[in-house]
Amino acid sequence: MTTSLQHLLQNVVEPESPTPEANSTVPGVSAPASTSRKRPAPRGTAAYPRRRAVKACETCRSRRTRCDNKKPSCSFCEKVGAKCVTGPTDFSSFDPASLVIIERLDRIEQFLRSEPSDESTAKESTRKEQDSPANIDSPVSNPPNGPDFSTFTIETVLSWPVFQNRFDSRLDLKALLNHEVLDAPSAIVNSPIENFLAKDLEPGAYTRLLNTFLKHVHPANPILDVSLLCQYVQQACINGIQWDAPSCLVLLVCALGSIAEAFHSQHQSNSMFSRNSSSFIMARSYFEASQKRIGLLLSRNGILEAQCFFYSGVYLMTLQQPMAAWRFFVQAAAISQGFDFPRKYQQSENKGLTGARHDRVSQESVYWTCLKSELEVRMELSLPGFGLQDLSYPTSFPSPPLENLEEDAARAWYYYLAEIALRRLANRVLYNLFQNQEEGRFPRISLMVDSVIAFEKQAADWMTSLPPMFSLATPEAEDDVLKFVLRGHLLDCYEWMYFPFMLEAINYNRRDPLLDEYTTKGLAMSVERIHKNKPGFYHRHHGAWLMLRSCTRSALILLAASHSEYVQDLVPEGWKEAVFSTMDMLRFWEDEVGDARDRLQILTELMSDLGYRM
Repeated sequence: MTTSLQHLLQNVVEPESPTPEANSTVPGVSAPASTSRKRPAPRGTAAYPRRRAVKACETCRSRRTRCDNKKPSCSFCEKVGAKCVTGPTDFSSFDPASLVIIERLDRIEQFLRSEPSDESTAKESTRKEQDSPANIDSPVSNPPNGPDFSTFTIETVLSWPVFQNRFDSRLDLKALLNHEVLDAPSAIVNSPIENFLAKDLEPGAYTRLLNTFLKHVHPANPILDVSLLCQYVQQACINGIQWDAPSCLVLLVCALGSIAEAFHSQHQSNSMFSRNSSSFIMARSYFEASQKRIGLLLSRNGILEAQCFFYSGVYLMTLQQPMAAWRFFVQAAAISQGFDFPRKYQQSENKGLTGARHDRVSQESVYWTCLKSELEVRMELSLPGFGLQDLSYPTSFPSPPLENLEEDAARAWYYYLAEIALRRLANRVLYNLFQNQEEGRFPRISLMVDSVIAFEKQAADWMTSLPPMFSLATPEAEDDVLKFVLRGHLLDCYEWMYFPFMLEAINYNRRDPLLDEYTTKGLAMSVERIHKNKPGFYHRHHGAWLMLRSCTRSALILLAASHSEYVQDLVPEGWKEAVFSTMDMLRFWEDEVGDARDRLQILTELMSDLGYRM
């Protein structure tokens, strides 16, 4: 690089002297006497015309005052806090030599920008090495090349050295998810959908499905204005289903209301029993009718349109179709990126506009929910962000609703805020891991201990901050679905904290008393995750597939430890029961979920290696 730079500098041409034609006296010809008595002109007068001083900034020009051209801001702009903008430099009055020099300097600048120096690279490396727990409270920013979510998936655990490449041919998650579930044929589904809607939707059916939706689906994502939703349903009862966004939302509410169930419901021996039930067949009809209308919403960017795409994703997640669901979450998140609630917030505060504040609350809640759902599914699928935020969340929480909330609405809102706070903690944990990993390993594992201690304290503070209705100190058997989900997300945080220690110890024998402490915590957390998620093993909801994945990952980590020669003394009690429970869960879903069937086979093989059979 130094040689190239010297070459650029050496090639700067010397300024040319003024041409003969530019002088008033031609060599070899005597000048008139009158001319010889004049004072000689300064050298280069004709070739180097005088030029005006540097232009004033736009602010000073508009005021018609002198500008001192200080950089980056002139004195006046600095004093009044104005943005100091200077128009592009006019080179038309520059002499030829100056133009050549400017051109060469531009080339040198471009060269330096294209090839950063070793010194700057070293500084960047030093900065990464010096990352400390003091920074873990900072807002999350994305790694330069984007976060590698695959580090923490089932597929990565299956590729660990402890398994000796035996599962390398079974790492294609997308191929497994392409497994097509054949639902039972139905006369309703095979008939024209519009005929079904016109004939079979009674006001009583609308009301029943709406109530089920509000009881079992809405609390997990309280992004709808319930009174406005009831108006949409009432209009559908009176005028029928139209070809607009409100009717699309009503159909999605009916679809979800048809398949929603209570948390502690009794279940059959296999998930396909419910898939082939009449309620699921009806739900399918509602959903297909909604999809005939959702294409009309693609060119719009309102709150209602984002809600329709979001609940389409929720329906597909409930049917264990994460790839299809993710596409809808992406579209919902893309719409919400265009919301203007930061600007409207300032306007509404200044003007005291209740309607504007209400719109802002709705926009914020939809924005947060779409962002959270898209990120959760994308992380598990190891998909790129496509321009959406990877790990960065807005710095503020959503604004609370303006009206006084009833008990159920207040509960949903507290859950919503608690989940967002926990998601932020999870993102900080993940970003800390991304900063410290190199090619799937954590070479500076000892330096991560202080960060983990700080994260543990943040998790404890989060639990302390929960309102009594969401206290996690109560027995798990008393949990409703909201507390169940919060427990699961908290376990995610802990398992990610300890993941690097388990990876390094199980596969590479990174052992010492301090590292063993966190490896032991991680393995114990894997057992605890499976135990605490067991009440929801057979519950169908839009986070069920994510629960299947996280519990299966925990079971595989326990089996990896049991197969490793390095950590036999750290394997916790109860690990076998935890793995068998996970196998029961996968067996329930195997006919419906393509990756569940394959992962069940893998767990069975690994348990057989250890002499355990079912």
